[in-house]
Amino acid sequence: MNVLRTGFIALCSLVVLHKASAQEVNDTAKLFIEMKALQGVYKQPLSFDVRYTYASELHPEAVLDSLSGHMEIAGNRYYYQLANTEMTANEKYVITLFKEDKIMYLSKSMSQNTADPLEQMRVSMKTAGVTRCAVAEKGKVKTITVGFKEGGPYKELQMDFEKSSGYLLSMRYILKTTMLMESTGGANAEVPAEYGEYAIVQSYYNNYKQLSPDANQFDNTKFFYKEGSEFKPTTAYNEYKIFVGSPDLQ
Repeated sequence: MNVLRTGFIALCSLVVLHKASAQEVNDTAKLFIEMKALQGVYKQPLSFDVRYTYASELHPEAVLDSLSGHMEIAGNRYYYQLANTEMTANEKYVITLFKEDKIMYLSKSMSQNTADPLEQMRVSMKTAGVTRCAVAEKGKVKTITVGFKEGGPYKELQMDFEKSSGYLLSMRYILKTTMLMESTGGANAEVPAEYGEYAIVQSYYNNYKQLSPDANQFDNTKFFYKEGSEFKPTTAYNEYKIFVGSPDLQ
């Protein structure tokens, strides 16, 4: 069973904390002030590699699954590759390629949504119930540990990042195993006993590089073109079938 989600988990990982002090921060307002401060680190065009591992909280030493990928970010534009899925987004479109099934899924870019993504995360974390936030430093690494209310979908989130650059190095989050079982029933799925109630997902980020601001790498015209109101794949992707996910996509 593939329990690792191939959604947009990496981008969520980039909104992390910046200001460091060895203290407990129980005020979520302060927590998000620190989050907003570090957003600037990822406003510069960057590329990096990412690796995810999954384990049961019952046996954290045994890796049950893993995925590796790559990301490129330049403002509202990004490229994301994980296993057999690729996603490219610019100011207008999000193009998702399911390479194994030869499907190209088109949707409206999130950048067209005027909602503040930090505010959306604030609401999500409030719903999850943040109970504590410990910020500490050790050598060249800064660590933030966030705890959530008992019985909720998330139990704990830990982030390590390099103090000098602000780059995220790793994340470790403990969440309910049902959240990783979307293809088999999601929250209503019955978790096999060997997986346990909670899962441990760890992500590792490395090989950071400055990215050229060249917009061509995020150009949607290399994937498809419009003929009247119909979207058609380019020659390079003529084996792909296009599905439009946004009814008002122009």
